[in-house]
Amino acid sequence: MTSEPVAMTPPSPVPYHSRIDVIGGATIIFIAGLIWYGAIELTVGQMANFASGALPKAISIILFAAGGWVFLHGLMQRGEEAERFEFAFRPTATVVLAIVLFGLFIRGGDFGLISTPQLGLMVVGPLTVFIAGSATPQMQVRQLLILSFGLTAAMLLLFPDLLRAPIPVFPKFIQGAIPPSFGIDAAVRVLYAAYAALAAALYVVFYRMAETQRD
Repeated sequence: MTSEPVAMTPPSPVPYHSRIDVIGGATIIFIAGLIWYGAIELTVGQMANFASGALPKAISIILFAAGGWVFLHGLMQRGEEAERFEFAFRPTATVVLAIVLFGLFIRGGDFGLISTPQLGLMVVGPLTVFIAGSATPQMQVRQLLILSFGLTAAMLLLFPDLLRAPIPVFPKFIQGAIPPSFGIDAAVRVLYAAYAALAAALYVVFYRMAETQRD
């Protein structure tokens, strides 16, 4: 009994409107446009003294460039090589939840039926990174913990300290307890140094010490 070779069916080309890079790039460009529109009346300031509009407009330009590259890459791909967009509810809902929590608690305020306290980047930063990172099942809890504190330390260094962006860092009850003689700037530097040290310590405990014990 002879077996006949099975003919392999070539993948069908993915149309432009269903390509994940085209949809993702267009989404990033749309978000960049919203950020720019929201900051259109804010001033950028000067190189030595950035104003409130510098950060959102810079982010908008970066997102627009990145989204444009992804969008063009999706258009130039061969139809057979392009990846088809498939909506996944759980990862999407997880990322949306992280964004909503960031918006509600970073500065706090009254949002119709609910009122939220200001928690600042000190609390909202690690929480947002952890929740958003859990959208992918490949991420482990120990990886998320390291990323949460490491990325928050980087954000604290870049935005409030170097760029002087007016982003709340501390919950209000902590911010009010910082002595004027010490200052908010010094407290921010202590915080991101502590978060960076914590991320490094977690990396050593979770990975380096585990490898040593296995050896």
